[in-house]
Amino acid sequence: MTNSAREVLADCRGALLELSDGVQGPEWRRRWITAVVLLRAVGHVLENVDAARTPKHKTAIRNWWSTVAATKPNPKIFWLFIRDERNLILKEYRTNAGQGVSIYASLPGVNLRTGEQQQVPPPSAVYHYKMNSGPFAGRDQRELIEEAIQWWEAELDAIDASLR
Repeated sequence: MTNSAREVLADCRGALLELSDGVQGPEWRRRWITAVVLLRAVGHVLENVDAARTPKHKTAIRNWWSTVAATKPNPKIFWLFIRDERNLILKEYRTNAGQGVSIYASLPGVNLRTGEQQQVPPPSAVYHYKMNSGPFAGRDQRELIEEAIQWWEAELDAIDASLR
């Protein structure tokens, strides 16, 4: 089975949960890097740890990798997000992801019936975690990480099924 890769994938889920509203600046950057690097580590651990379990594991995982390589650039979630975003981070310390927050000011209001001035409470802050550039520009980063986790789950399930 793909137990070691699944352990990394579990850490990916935890890293995703830590990318919650309100996380900004260097703290966000560290959490983003962690999530992306862990997503790529699933494949490395699959190839280097799980494949070493038995000859059957090695064959199944090699066959799986051959299929993934033969369909490049599909699946896009692997080639254009998991692999490329991780490479951008590790090789250039850049990312396609961004962060931001919109904060609304409290504005004075006037009750037109009484003439009384009132402070209108602002809406709460709105946090933005969008991909700023690259093939997934405009997508919410957290949804993209969730999609990558689901992709890995399906791939690991398929590999495990082939080992039965």
